[in-house]
Amino acid sequence: MFPAILPYLMLALPLLAAAASLLLRDRRVGAMAYVCAAASAVSAALWSVWVLLNGTDSYSWSTSSLWSSYAISLDPLGALVLLISSLTFACVALYSLFSREGVTVRGAVLFNLFMLSVMLAMVADHVLLLLVAWESMSLTSFLGAWGEREDRDTSAGWRYLAVTHFGAALLIAAFSFLAITSGEVRLSAMQGLSGSLGPAVSALVILMVFLGFGSKLGLLPFHIWMPDLYGRAHSTITSLLSTAASNVAVLVLVRTVFGYVGVGQQQVLALTIMGLAALTALWGAWQALMQAEGSRVLAYSSMENMGLILLTIGAAMLFQSYGAGEPAAFALMAAMFHLVNHTVFKALLLMGAGTVRRATGEGSMERLGGLARTMPGLSAVFLVGVLSVAALPPFNGFVSEWAMFKSLMHAELISDPLVQLALPLAIAVMALCTAIAAAAYLRLYGFTFLGRPRSAGACRPRPMAFSELFPFIPLALLCLLLGVASFPLLRELAASVSPLVGIPGVQVVEGSSISLLHQGGLDPLGLSALLAGGVLLCYLAMRALGPRRLVRGDTWDCGTPLDRRTQYTPTGFSQPLLKVFTKVYAPVTEVREDPRPSPYIRGVRFEQRLPEVFLERFYLPLSAAAIALAMRVKRMQSGSIQAYLAYIMITLIVLLVVLR
Repeated sequence: MFPAILPYLMLALPLLAAAASLLLRDRRVGAMAYVCAAASAVSAALWSVWVLLNGTDSYSWSTSSLWSSYAISLDPLGALVLLISSLTFACVALYSLFSREGVTVRGAVLFNLFMLSVMLAMVADHVLLLLVAWESMSLTSFLGAWGEREDRDTSAGWRYLAVTHFGAALLIAAFSFLAITSGEVRLSAMQGLSGSLGPAVSALVILMVFLGFGSKLGLLPFHIWMPDLYGRAHSTITSLLSTAASNVAVLVLVRTVFGYVGVGQQQVLALTIMGLAALTALWGAWQALMQAEGSRVLAYSSMENMGLILLTIGAAMLFQSYGAGEPAAFALMAAMFHLVNHTVFKALLLMGAGTVRRATGEGSMERLGGLARTMPGLSAVFLVGVLSVAALPPFNGFVSEWAMFKSLMHAELISDPLVQLALPLAIAVMALCTAIAAAAYLRLYGFTFLGRPRSAGACRPRPMAFSELFPFIPLALLCLLLGVASFPLLRELAASVSPLVGIPGVQVVEGSSISLLHQGGLDPLGLSALLAGGVLLCYLAMRALGPRRLVRGDTWDCGTPLDRRTQYTPTGFSQPLLKVFTKVYAPVTEVREDPRPSPYIRGVRFEQRLPEVFLERFYLPLSAAAIALAMRVKRMQSGSIQAYLAYIMITLIVLLVVLR
């Protein structure tokens, strides 16, 4: 009886909390709405655990709708994604409540409605429910990212709304076509439609779904909304956009490609998806290393990680199309495992970046630094997130990226020369992205928390209470736990994705070692024990040597006092890479000479801006052309009734000629 109540609690609590906040319009009720959101997340987590233990669970409601009965369903794969998403929602809700960020009536309503939309989209087993939930996600996140002030720049929000609605139009067309073709509105009833659709139509549907969900994932060239929106919106919104919303997109994409439609013989489409995903990951990594604001670094980081996940999903499609079921299952498992890990460490980092901005009043790394002394707790948990996203052992990002690398190392199973060339290139792209992104993340931590403070806000940040730090602790512990003891989750993921590729059960874990086809593996627990033993031996050796004589003295400063200006800057750190890839970044540099205060002193001001190439070279010219066309069409609106009657007559004549 109790498990049957959990899905109703999961969906009803956010709806009731949003309605109560909207009707009563009291800040105390708004605060309680976040508590209801956390309770809803706990209900979702418990339902997910129950499904993992007992199998798929479904509920339907009989209605008089022309679209048949509405239904929700949760399978083991969806349960794993819902479990980690619900834990993230609970941590973000507590973060908002304790930090008071966004704790307003408006914020509480939008937070709960967004949460309801995400969870409904994950469990929807009806085409209309899925599309309504997806559209609701876009609208609530758009309104939540808008902000409270009317005078702030809202162009990023409008770009986000336009791009996601373009993606929504593709999804509506694709799922409506699948429903009409199959005669089913229940998603679970759509299985393997590629046989009846044919290869060309199946490829078109998969491409539409891929681009539709890619608009939310930051896929090139739909990423133009991400950096500015992440830089202006509350960290509560960005934390959920980068994690929960991305989880919905990837989960439904995987279900559609491997379940509802089926891969079939789509080798060319799989290679195309891999190429586009690789370009997305490369662009995200390149741009992350150049950004001055931490929130923009994390925006491009999400783009890079989603690119790697889509690249691995494309590899799974490629293996599946050639009949290599086990490598396809391993690649799909690795992609979903990295999605789970990305949810944990990216929520931690985005909440940390929001806390830094709120405590110091500064968002640019050029004006931060030295926060490890004044905010040691936040510095410690943020470092855990940075080490995780940089894929350093023993944290979770290392294990999932290793699994993605391993999943691409099976080119010998396919005799096609193009595949044998494409997979090593994909490995090289992934390695390059990992190296560049690791430098970007360590740059983010170093210039935010180390060195000297570069502004008054960084020198004297607002004190942080333990209650504000508390929501970070579960996420930091998960970063370590999912890296050290990841094999139980990997077993569940392998068992969940195996039916999607037609394999009854793929064994990817032997004891505590992760391997496939007995080609070498990774033992995260053993590696962690080895690292811990090495650290312990170093500590004991230092203790055995005894205390060393410490000599204190002034740092050689070449006659110039050392201050915040005489230290490395984020811009200077990135200049070598900028020089190498000048053609890619296309920087706009301006050097101005200030009036000389004396004949012996010259003041020079250096400014550099990195334009968003896709925005300035593609979207803005396209927008200008659309406006110019609209102005030409506007001439037809002369205000003359005779002209309008002539237009109607001409249209009727053309229709009669064409349709006669």
